[in-house]
Amino acid sequence: MEALKLLRQAIDYVEEHLNSPIEIEDIAKAAMSSRYHFQRMFHSLTGFTVTEYVRNRRLTLAAEDLAATDFKIIDIALKYAYESPEAFTKAFQRLHGVTPLAAKKGNVKLKAFPRLSFQIQIKGETEMNYRITEEKALTVVGKDFIILKDAYKEVPGFVEDIWKNGTHDQINMVVGKPAGTLLYGYYFDFNEDGTKRYMMGAELQEDSGALEGLTVLHVPNQTYAVFDSRESIPDDVEIGLEIQNVWKRIYSEWFPSSNFEQVEGPCIEKYYWADNTQTDSICEVWIPVRKKE
Repeated sequence: MEALKLLRQAIDYVEEHLNSPIEIEDIAKAAMSSRYHFQRMFHSLTGFTVTEYVRNRRLTLAAEDLAATDFKIIDIALKYAYESPEAFTKAFQRLHGVTPLAAKKGNVKLKAFPRLSFQIQIKGETEMNYRITEEKALTVVGKDFIILKDAYKEVPGFVEDIWKNGTHDQINMVVGKPAGTLLYGYYFDFNEDGTKRYMMGAELQEDSGALEGLTVLHVPNQTYAVFDSRESIPDDVEIGLEIQNVWKRIYSEWFPSSNFEQVEGPCIEKYYWADNTQTDSICEVWIPVRKKE
């Protein structure tokens, strides 16, 4: 209940300040959260960034003003915190598919991006198993790519590709592990536009071989909340559905009901074969956290 109340406070703050400059720090404060944690939570729960939400709400109201008032385009642009009519026109056309002038003339289709609302959803979910642990700093090496929009869709394809093209075993060879050893997944470089990097890799030892074409990532000392799941590995490309569910439940159930918040640092997926058949795996999700102040 308290978490929902705080999220509503943040949305209320946004709605009250759509006609003025908005800082993400101030939105996060309305939810009694750090900027970093609020951005991760908001994106995970809604599928878009805080900046995208603010922009789309402003452009929705701007479209209403254009269609229903005699305000000049430049006045509407300034009203919704755009520095110039050109910037406003570019953003407006990207969302609505038409120019502000066309919208003002009428008889065109416009998009409505409604205000967010959060509700309690009663589920029959099982309990979540987790532990809080400390992890020492380490250096890892692997292959990475940029997640542009949807990690749930983009990561499985990337993992499948490096397994098939030999990169997976190249990394194992560099770090001195047997072929077929499961690598860990690292999410890092979280950006405000919603993009982030994902790397499949392993801990790098001082006596490792050549690293050409690979990425080196330094992971600092951290406190982690660790969640585990067990899944059967299917024969098709639908790999990782269970771990995707764990990620969703962490942000929709665990964080809103816990006294922890996420802090900066790589998030990790640690994979292990459950037995020698290599058909069942155990995956742990490691998220850097701290107790809320």
